[in-house]
Amino acid sequence: MPTVEDLKKQILFEGLDDGELERLLPNIQKVTVTKDKYIFKEGEPTEGIRMIHSGQVEVKRKLQLDTKSKMLVMLRNIQSDEIKHTADGWENRFALLGAGQFFGELSILEGKKKHGAEALALKDTELFILKSEDFFELETTNTETMVKIMKSIAKVMSGNVRALDKRILKALTGH
Repeated sequence: MPTVEDLKKQILFEGLDDGELERLLPNIQKVTVTKDKYIFKEGEPTEGIRMIHSGQVEVKRKLQLDTKSKMLVMLRNIQSDEIKHTADGWENRFALLGAGQFFGELSILEGKKKHGAEALALKDTELFILKSEDFFELETTNTETMVKIMKSIAKVMSGNVRALDKRILKALTGH
């Protein structure tokens, strides 16, 4: 079981005081995933928001590319590994995440019952999970804590949008 000190290291819980973290502890599960194992795959049921205590996780999606799109990807040669061809087909990496970061929040916030991407442990990884039902229960049982968590999510999402803008500009201009 995680400790208050463990939760303090999580971006999702920035701004929460010790009392708020203490109240969350019974709702946080700890899970270990070995290297090269999927945490979840596209289409599997959503469970909750996952926070990385240790390890590294890649969040990605399989791409259905037609021949023209494949050629454009190869010609553009986006000099990174964001889009790559694997034995299973084309993939787009959304994020490479480490300790303190979280994922799975989009499916929860959008009310989706199934994941729209997949998450793979690139190293042996320890995760904390805040189940969907516990997350939404905070709306009624502890609104102040929920607002702080939502601010953390919004802050991370804002950074992700800015990073995406840069990637799109780079893909369009080649710079």
